[in-house]
Amino acid sequence: MKTLLTLALLILLLSFNHTTSAWTSSNEGVCYTMDTLVMLSDSIIYNTTDQMYVVDCDIIILENDTLKILPGEIVKFLSYSGGPPIRFEIIVYGNLIAIGEKDKTIILGDPDANFSEGHKWKGIKYINTSQNGESVLKYCDIISATSTQVFLEKAIYCENSSPIIDHCVIQYLGSSEFEGGAFAIGLVGQSYPIITFCTFQNIFNGVAVWCNPYNIQDTVNYPSPLLVGCNFMASVQGFHWPQASFDKIILYGGFLDNCYFGVGSVFCDTTLGNPIDTLGDGICNTTSTYELKPRFLLVDGVVNPRSAPLITGINEDETEILPTASKYLVLNNNYPNPFSQYTTIKFEVKNSNTLVSLFIYDSKGNCIKKLIENSKYSEGTHNVNWNVKDENGGFVQQGIYFYKLISNGEMLVKKAIVIK
Repeated sequence: MKTLLTLALLILLLSFNHTTSAWTSSNEGVCYTMDTLVMLSDSIIYNTTDQMYVVDCDIIILENDTLKILPGEIVKFLSYSGGPPIRFEIIVYGNLIAIGEKDKTIILGDPDANFSEGHKWKGIKYINTSQNGESVLKYCDIISATSTQVFLEKAIYCENSSPIIDHCVIQYLGSSEFEGGAFAIGLVGQSYPIITFCTFQNIFNGVAVWCNPYNIQDTVNYPSPLLVGCNFMASVQGFHWPQASFDKIILYGGFLDNCYFGVGSVFCDTTLGNPIDTLGDGICNTTSTYELKPRFLLVDGVVNPRSAPLITGINEDETEILPTASKYLVLNNNYPNPFSQYTTIKFEVKNSNTLVSLFIYDSKGNCIKKLIENSKYSEGTHNVNWNVKDENGGFVQQGIYFYKLISNGEMLVKKAIVIK
């Protein structure tokens, strides 16, 4: 049934698309690479002179399939003008894994692109996928992505999808619409991506992150990304409309941890907002109070706003709110995160026969589950699963939770995101 729904959505999507061709995966559990696509499609070639893949069609990855883009690869999408432009994109119903390296960045788009029309493509669109972060963009440079459709001029669009976006640069995105405009990352429905150490720059008349529910009154299914250690540079010029004037660049959602908000060559926005919301309770009520150019409007929460841009690999450790290691313990990130059914919490005990407690708290500080209570653990690494149930056996609601590891009066804390 889910496959039929995916195919129906695909047909509907293509019916509104100006493109003349598309390469579509088999939906048979295949993991493709760009080299594979070159062999399977006449519209995808490898240019040996420029050492890049040139794509003359949409790439559509169906529910059971994966596209893997390797470190250092360049994927350039062609774009034509003369009448309505034909622009191509990656549409993901399955998984997209594009994991580069610090010295081997993946480039998606024309590496020579700027704001000119001929360099643009339509970006990446995730639809009903990656609920537990299966799709990953890491060390990717996403350049000059846009669309011919107003309000869909985007680099990354997530509809009920939660990919991991890490150490990416999104740039050269713009719009001529002054009462709408572009967005670097747009989220719809139940979308909870984790966006870490990313840089947003060279964006004209566009929002960096826009969280848009299906229904503006729906506070349960509101998209809410976790944004950690991201740089929103002064070259991000937010668009203007009645509810979002004064260059706001993050709208209607998101928990912002240790992010930098550039305003000009000198100034930055380091306000916590009004009302101050640092818990991540799913209520979008925090707005920047910076009087010159407030940078966020009605987000979930803001903690530790940076006064200077984060330099990748140098000051990333500054983004931790609380330490992750103590004299007795080491607390690791839970996986998967976000998650809908279960997650695994890994911790390390440094001394044998250490008394350990591991509790789950909601965003309001209530202890909802005691996974471990004053139990002795031997020296070494241990895993504990949480099945998103509270002490009464009921499933918890979606949102941001905190797990606290306690021993000998010391406490370590990390965040977990539950999605439905």
